Amino acid sequence: MRAVVAATFVALLVAPEKWGFPLGLISLGIVGAWALLYPQGVLGWAKTAHPSIDVDDPSLWWLPRSIGGFFVVFALSLLALFGFQR
Repeated sequence: MRAVVAATFVALLVAPEKWGFPLGLISLGIVGAWALLYPQGVLGWAKTAHPSIDVDDPSLWWLPRSIGGFFVVFALSLLALFGFQR
């Protein structure tokens, strides 16, 4: 995941017109899938700002999974809208 996000960042600096949208879409989908599959990782990231968060509490996992699901659905929607027009 880090490699794809880093590649997207470099592509946005080097050739944003050519690679910005496709790699941004891929990054959005990968980050969304990561949040769906590994909600503890997202909560661990949020724990740096809010130390009282318990990353092993399954009752909190719905929030990162909801955000990840939104990212995946949004990426697929953008792919359906703009991917077939190219």
